Order: sequence, then structure tokens, then C-alpha cells
Amino acid sequence: TFVAVTTDTLVNIKGTQQNPVKNVTISAINFRDAAYTYLSPHGMPSGGDWGLQRMGSVFLEGTENTIIQNAIFTRIDGIGIMISGYNRYATVEYCHFSWIGDSAIASWGYTKGTSVPGMGWDGTDGNHPRFNQIRYNYAHELGIWEKQSSFYFQSQTCLSTIANNIFFNGPRAGINFNDGFGGGSNLTQNILFNTCRESGDHGPFNSWDRQVYVTDIATGSPSTLKVPDDISFNFIIANYNSQEAIDNDDGSCYYKTHHNFFVYSGNGMKSDFGGHDNIHHDNIYAYVGRGFSVGGSGTQLEGHEDQFYNNKVVMIADGEYGSGTCQGPGKTVVHDNQIYTPTATVTECGMALKQWQELGNDVGTTAGVTPQDDVIIGWGKELFTLNNK
Repeated sequence: TFVAVTTDTLVNIKGTQQNPVKNVTISAINFRDAAYTYLSPHGMPSGGDWGLQRMGSVFLEGTENTIIQNAIFTRIDGIGIMISGYNRYATVEYCHFSWIGDSAIASWGYTKGTSVPGMGWDGTDGNHPRFNQIRYNYAHELGIWEKQSSFYFQSQTCLSTIANNIFFNGPRAGINFNDGFGGGSNLTQNILFNTCRESGDHGPFNSWDRQVYVTDIATGSPSTLKVPDDISFNFIIANYNSQEAIDNDDGSCYYKTHHNFFVYSGNGMKSDFGGHDNIHHDNIYAYVGRGFSVGGSGTQLEGHEDQFYNNKVVMIADGEYGSGTCQGPGKTVVHDNQIYTPTATVTECGMALKQWQELGNDVGTTAGVTPQDDVIIGWGKELFTLNNK
């Protein structure tokens, strides 16, 4: 028996910013067989790479304190859950997503400042999602039809918490931030692997920040500043075609990435094309090409340098452990790292590490021979034990 479905939205909860729908809970429901939407009208969420349809099998707009919990989403040919426009404390927890045609969850606000409705630089009116709670979900087999898709995507959204989720088997990034709108999001205690299976030039987490936004998030009054986004205590395996576990691409700024266990990929840290104020510390990078890559067009301004310190880096070959700005204003801040290679032969800025340090650089960094696998695994156990404390 073949069933041709035509319904793309199974549940629609829609209010307004002035008169929101409040305190709705959806619990223990199986959602399936929503129609595909990849040929539906699309918009450009912001300055990232994505085009997106503003729709989902469950659609939220103009809501406060909506909870979706203990639900199953399967054989949804479009987006599982769309959090659109004004939403506060939308919570998706303990849900299982599988065989989803597009993204499992997408969050997309509205802004002003251009002649196109819902688009522009001005996010001061609050018509966007804040305080999304995406936690304890299990998602796999996503992006069956739409390859530019993720477990969780956000654009013109801020102050989100993405925690304690498990995601694997997707064509592109597992989690994608399409812009730096407002900031203040927290990505913690997630497990991601088997991402970027059908694409490259990406990582399990990807961000862009090509477009300036004005919000009141950072200062309480209109400002182009953002609150730093925090990435911590995640276990991320950057296998398949991942460049790095955390791909802070094209202008991404004000990310604090710390106390994570990253396995595989070409780079540990990436920051390029106008990116700045990205900090990696106290992370473990196991079996990577090198520790950090800071580059692209332009030089970072003094006081807004990227930083890489107190990390353990296990490289798959001898050689350069990082590529950054080696001298002058905006010089990359690097110190106190532990670098391991097959023969402890490490270079930085075109010199042997010892020679570079004799010039007063990279103080406290050491080079050693690659430890046994069980030692590296022990570091990871110690890291996550620290988090449990």
C-alpha cells in the first residue's frame, strides 16, 4: 500500500508577540508522514549559507513556555519542528527524531531594517526566539531529502540552550548557527558524530557571522555587540568529511570553546575571514592535523585576538601545530598547550617550537611523543568526571 501525503503541518500553534499562546504542552505523541517541503517557498534566514522554508510538522509562532516532550518524529519529509518569530522558552526535550527529510528542529526569527518583511539588521523589537531549551533529544538519519540540514539550526535567535542531546548520521553539520544574532547561547554536554557524510568544508558544529545585527541582548540597549556563545563539555567525533569539530567560519566571533573532547578532523580550532575573539582553552584534540588555524582576509585588531591555551593536542604527524598571526598587532594568543606527535617534532610560525619560544613566544607549551590510546581516553574520562562534579 502506498500513501501519498499532502499535509505538511500536523500541529500549528500560532499567536502574536502582543497576544502569545501560553503554556501549551505536547507530550507522548507520535508524529509521522508529513509531506515534503523542499520545493515550498524559501527565504534567506540571514547571512549564512542556508535558504529555508518557514514551516514544520509542528509549527510554533507567537508562543511562550511551549513544551514538546517525549514525542517521536519519524518519516517527516520536511522540518520536524519550526520555532518561528516571537517565542520565549520553547522547550523540546526527550524526543526521538529519525528519518527526517530536512532538519529536526529549526529556529528562525524576524528582523527589520529593509524593504523585505522580516529581514534586516534591526532585531530590537524582540520578534524572535529567545531561551530555546533543546535538551535530552536523540536524533539520527536526518537530511534525507534536503542536504543543507541539521539536528538543530538557528537564525535570528539567541540565548538558546542545547544540552545533553545525541545526534548522528546526517549529511551536513549536526548543529548550525547561521549568524551571531545577540549571542548568549550555550551548547553543552552533547554527543555528535557521523556528520558531514554527504558534504565537506564543514564540521559537526558550524557557524557563520557575515551580517551585523543590532539587538539589546548584550547591553540592554541597542548595540552591535553580542554576548559570547559558550561551547563546553561536549564529546564530538569529527569523522567523515569534517574539517574540524567546531567550524567558526566567515566572521564568527565571541565564542568560548572549552573543556570539550574532540576526536579527528584537520584542525582543532578554526577562525577565519574576519573572525575574532574566539577562545579555545582546556580542550582535548585527539588525532587531528593541527591544533589551530586562524586566518582568512585581514588581521585581527589588538584586543580582539583569538586565543588558544591550556589545550592537549594529539597530532597524527610531526610538523606545525598551529597557523595564526605570528607578529604585530592582533597576534594570536597562544600559550601553555601540550602537543603530542609521533616523534615530538613540533614547529610554529616557521620555526622549531623551542626556537620560537626562545624569542619569547608561546610560553609554557610543551612537545611530547604521542601517548597510548588508553591514556588519551583517560584524559576524556577525567574531563567528563570534572563536569559531573
